[in-house]
Amino acid sequence: MRQFIALFALVFFGCIMPGAAQDSGGIGGLITDPSGAAIPNAVVTLFARDNSLRFTTRTNRRGEYQFASVAPGEYLMEVEARHFAPAAAESVRVRRGAASTLDIQVKLARVRTKVVVTSSSTARTVEEVSKALDTIDAEQIERRADFSLAEALRGVPGLRVQQQRGPGSLTTIQIRGLRSQDTAVLLNGVRLRHAADLQGSATPLMQDLMDVNTERIEILRGSGSSLYGSNAMGGVVNIVTDRGGGPPHGQLLAEGGGLGLLRGRARVGGGALDQRLSYSGGIAHLNVRDGIDGSDTFRNSSGHAFVGYHFTPSLSLGGHVLAADGFVQLNDNPFVPFDATGNLPLSGAIRATPLATEEQGKLGAGEAFDVGRANFASDPNDPDFRSSTSYFVGAVNLSQRISEWASYRLSYQGVISGQNFQDGPGGVRFEPPFNNSSSFDGRIDTVQARTDLTLGRHNLFSLGYEFERERYDSPTRDENPNPEQRVDVRLEIEQRSHGVFFQDQLRLRDSRLQISLSGRVQGFGLTEPQFSGGPSPYAGIAFEDPKSAYTGDGAVSYFFAGSGTKLRAHVGNAYRAPSLFERFGSSFFLGSFSPFGDPTLRPERTIAFDAGVDQWLARDRLKVSATYFYTGLQEIIFFDVGSGIDFTTDPFGRFIGYRNTGGGLARGVEVSVDAGPTPQLDLTASYTYTNSDQRTSPVAGGDFFKTFGISDHMFTLTAAQRIGRRLSLVFDLFAVSEYAAPLFTAGGTRAFLFDGPVKADLVVSYRVPVSASKSLRLYGKVENVFDRTYFEDGFRTPGAWGIVGLAFGF
Repeated sequence: MRQFIALFALVFFGCIMPGAAQDSGGIGGLITDPSGAAIPNAVVTLFARDNSLRFTTRTNRRGEYQFASVAPGEYLMEVEARHFAPAAAESVRVRRGAASTLDIQVKLARVRTKVVVTSSSTARTVEEVSKALDTIDAEQIERRADFSLAEALRGVPGLRVQQQRGPGSLTTIQIRGLRSQDTAVLLNGVRLRHAADLQGSATPLMQDLMDVNTERIEILRGSGSSLYGSNAMGGVVNIVTDRGGGPPHGQLLAEGGGLGLLRGRARVGGGALDQRLSYSGGIAHLNVRDGIDGSDTFRNSSGHAFVGYHFTPSLSLGGHVLAADGFVQLNDNPFVPFDATGNLPLSGAIRATPLATEEQGKLGAGEAFDVGRANFASDPNDPDFRSSTSYFVGAVNLSQRISEWASYRLSYQGVISGQNFQDGPGGVRFEPPFNNSSSFDGRIDTVQARTDLTLGRHNLFSLGYEFERERYDSPTRDENPNPEQRVDVRLEIEQRSHGVFFQDQLRLRDSRLQISLSGRVQGFGLTEPQFSGGPSPYAGIAFEDPKSAYTGDGAVSYFFAGSGTKLRAHVGNAYRAPSLFERFGSSFFLGSFSPFGDPTLRPERTIAFDAGVDQWLARDRLKVSATYFYTGLQEIIFFDVGSGIDFTTDPFGRFIGYRNTGGGLARGVEVSVDAGPTPQLDLTASYTYTNSDQRTSPVAGGDFFKTFGISDHMFTLTAAQRIGRRLSLVFDLFAVSEYAAPLFTAGGTRAFLFDGPVKADLVVSYRVPVSASKSLRLYGKVENVFDRTYFEDGFRTPGAWGIVGLAFGF
């Protein structure tokens, strides 16, 4: 780390010395609608092809924009204006010492086409992308009135979002039939993980990721470890925050309604010093007082800020912070009452039938009741079970274009995350005799250095190095009045990794043919864990460096401009590094630690293939896409309850714990349609068929192999209708077929079959213009408008409920 800081300072101060800047160029023009009328307050963004630099401004009242000082090179330009589809120029070349003019006409009825970076970590138009990728921008999130970023992802093909109860509950994302830990979550292109999560994923953070200052979300379906490292086996979700620029602008929002919900948000952005300085920021607070049953309290306070400065047209330094603090009142997990055990079939999956609400209320009250045909209790109240969460992300990035053909980027990101669970004697089952507290705290520091070289007019080569250090800290305490029996233990672990990655991208035949190859080597180093309050179960064991991970990736696409057809194919392998918990996890019982982790675990490995076609029709008013995907989990990490671990030969004396085993298969088809049949109507629909199985059965008896949480069929529909220029209606539908979830019974874990959710939302909004750049929006939203009852992993979800809100934009 010290060497990196010294190198960073040397490069930084060397670059800003006089004479370091190149002669710059400029570009400007006019943004108009199809009638030729100027569009004020349109957002114009200039992306360097290698993504090293980015400039943003807004048009004035006459529709004019200007980038006065830009480093020479090739750029992509994107224009966004309310009610217009984004228009991306194919390519813009800024020349040394010259001013260029580019006028752009945006269209009313066109399928959304944006500049994206997640597919290759460099700027590409949608037509140039060789992988399956979707984008959700801030306007789409706003018109659907989503306050949770996970909720905004529900309409993406092949992506299953589960939220166990109402707002603040555990939220998971599964892509293409894989597990939640197989999705990598990025923040502005850098991995966002919780080091103390059981699988080292971002899952504990998802419930607290709110829409505070989001510019867009990019979703890559398919493996991506060669560029983005661990966890990118099923896909990648990249959250891109607003970077400001242009004249001052912002929004004030307030809303409230069902479940006792109240939310407020304020955000602002802009530029100064001749647009050399750009800034943005936002704060939000969400308070759910009641929840589903009147005692499901959830609170979240979040904030984001970004500041960037262009020292020269070719050198920029930027940094951002994202932070959140949350609290949620928890319920007991769903379970099978002892009285219902006799109703269960002896083998196979079990059709889930919940206890009636009045019967569930008797649980733990000492009353006898008749379960009848019911076989599980959903999630009874636990009055003293609660969780508090927090995270803080800080990042800094230095980018410079050394010449028109070479650039580099240096970045650092730190993620500090914490989660604390508190429980007490209240509740209905397996409650502790005393109040207790268990914390899971983590920290991840990531340093990246990267260079991008343009080798001729058609080849962009990238080479990078990544260092990551993660720490796990888990203190556990109880309030036993007997000091000699009081629990006060702690586990601390650290792991480091070094990775080298490359990417070579070819653009041939006027950029219609795209070929990319990439690869990564990731090595790991462990330190001996520190146990406090009891003897270490790993004492005296030599720790060798874990196995390294090797990944490769290839993608190709060809765009037939005459017919509007793009053919694409992608193949690659990916990995997930074992988490610190999987390596050293232990339970404390009767004064000692019992291990179930294995420090010698190998990384999980997959190989994936997909092929598809995208067809643009009706003058780009219709886009139809179809993709076949296949993912083979070659090796996974499995929590084994005695069937595959021999305690007589296990080096740690375990009879349950984590081990490497065979994985599984996930294959299927994704079909999607994006249409703008009229200037006022946007339609998006998708259907996904998924067949996902595991080689090792996760249930007692070993007679069930389907992947938990995955349905065979999934359908989404979004219809946005504008009536005039002020009124709009948005209808969202998310429907999936039955799926399986694990519940513990007297005979062990069994698979229970649940009807999949059919959830429809309706949003009505009315916008009142105040001036050319100011507006007032009134809106109302009804969630689950058909009031369908469904369960997620056995947890009951809200019926129909609604909110009303008011937003002032300037």
